[in-house]
Amino acid sequence: MKLRRKAAMALIGAMLPLLAGQAGAAIVTREENVANPRGWSAISGMDPRSVREMARSLPVSDQATDDQPWCDQDRKIETALKQEFGESKIATNAEDTALWGSELMGTWTMVLERPDATSCVIASGIGFSSERSPDAYFINVGLAG
Repeated sequence: MKLRRKAAMALIGAMLPLLAGQAGAAIVTREENVANPRGWSAISGMDPRSVREMARSLPVSDQATDDQPWCDQDRKIETALKQEFGESKIATNAEDTALWGSELMGTWTMVLERPDATSCVIASGIGFSSERSPDAYFINVGLAG
């Protein structure tokens, strides 16, 4: 439970600087976020494609020795995304990456789904809308195709 909360807080903490923008920046409305969804990697300085490749062989986060994206049992990731962000699984791309999104919260998350029943959060963002093609979110973080 502590690890899930820690991971959620880390995700929120990573989002805050992006949401705040520059000092004195105007508040961005939900409509503006939906019109211009934004996303970022689970590891600062790494593109989501590289994070996805790295995450294919990572241990679950409570066994990690280095900084890594949040990896845990599928059901734990699913429960956290549903309960803490109101997200549901929207689509899976041609590979093994799922898009989760919440119309209510306006958030979205990219999750690597591994064959060993482990999932890893590799990217997240704001500006989710069920009216936008899921491909747009995969393209946004460089995971299309």
